[in-house]
Amino acid sequence: MTKTSIFGQSEERQDEKKPIGFVKHIRRRDGIIDESTSVPNDFKNITLLQCSYTKDLDLMWAYDESPNQGFLFLGHWNDGIVK
Repeated sequence: MTKTSIFGQSEERQDEKKPIGFVKHIRRRDGIIDESTSVPNDFKNITLLQCSYTKDLDLMWAYDESPNQGFLFLGHWNDGIVK
C-alpha cells in the first residue's frame, strides 16, 4: 500500500474517493517534462509538495525506501489516495 502525505502536515488522509493521478514526469538530469508512464501505486510513498504548482497541476514527490531516491511528478492530487 502506498502511503501519502501533504508536505508540512502530519495527518494522513485515506478516507476520500478520488485517487491521485500522474500526468507528467520531470526528468532528473535535464529537467525536461515528459508524459508520465508511471502510476502512483508503483511507489511506496507520495508527498504532495504544492497544490496548483501550475495552473491545473499539483507537484508531487514519489519514492520507495529513501526520500533521496525519488521522482517529481506533475498531476492531480485529488483526494490523496492511491488505488
